[in-house]
Amino acid sequence: MKNREKVTIGHLWGAFYPILMYLGITVVAGVILTFIALGQGQITVENKTVDFGDLQNNFSLMMTFFGALMTAPLLILIKYLDVKKQRMIGAYGYKSVFFAKYLFIIPFAISFMYVANMVVVILEKLIPSIAHSFDETAKAIYGADLWIQIATAVILGPIVEELIFRGLMYIRLKRMFGAGVAAFVTGLVFGLFHMNISQGVYAFIFSYGAIFVYERYKNICAPILFHMAANAISVLVTFMVKDYNTSAGNNTANVSTSSEWVGIIIVLVVSVSISGLFALCIKKWVDPQPK
Repeated sequence: MKNREKVTIGHLWGAFYPILMYLGITVVAGVILTFIALGQGQITVENKTVDFGDLQNNFSLMMTFFGALMTAPLLILIKYLDVKKQRMIGAYGYKSVFFAKYLFIIPFAISFMYVANMVVVILEKLIPSIAHSFDETAKAIYGADLWIQIATAVILGPIVEELIFRGLMYIRLKRMFGAGVAAFVTGLVFGLFHMNISQGVYAFIFSYGAIFVYERYKNICAPILFHMAANAISVLVTFMVKDYNTSAGNNTANVSTSSEWVGIIIVLVVSVSISGLFALCIKKWVDPQPK
């Protein structure tokens, strides 16, 4: 990137403060929800007192929902001002991509999600000790009512996370360090944000797919749609099979069976092939022109 911004404390802070803002607002939402529950007398389970931490865990997805709901308008405003500032200093925008071309993102997202999932499954097979790192998070997400899963994981979560990580962090780091470093750091922070090894590896890989569509479409709506499509299939499949434990975690006694490895490799190869095909379609037919 020509005319990169100077690396300053202020510019670095600009790349990272949105995630801190979101986490802070989410914590506040959790505290408010907890005290509401306490005020309504929802503090016992089977005649046992539930402590503050347990109560917050029970409300974890609801806490995320309200945290995202309160943060989204602020992030949209910050992104709008960021774009406006860049245009004022001479950075040009891009013409909108024909809406039908956004349909390429959906199959690309679903197949890319399976690629990332299979990498995690292989990692869990090779290192069984990390197989249960996602279990508690999975129970909190997929153990909730379907409506809150959809509202949080399929709608609000992707909007907020894409605004934070791709719309603000990636773009602001890119101005200072270039696309390669920005993509790696954004993926790394996105992985750490999920706070468990399995989901962290998945998120790191997933971030590259989101950045790819962002760079091709030049519109934050692209990675949001990418994220929504992947999460929607994940929620739907998990709801249908009623199983929210990691696949490797459920099969640690059979980690070396040849049939499992054959199945994993087949899914991985098919997923890589499909995601590669749609990535080529996007690369060939999506080319927004400067205004």
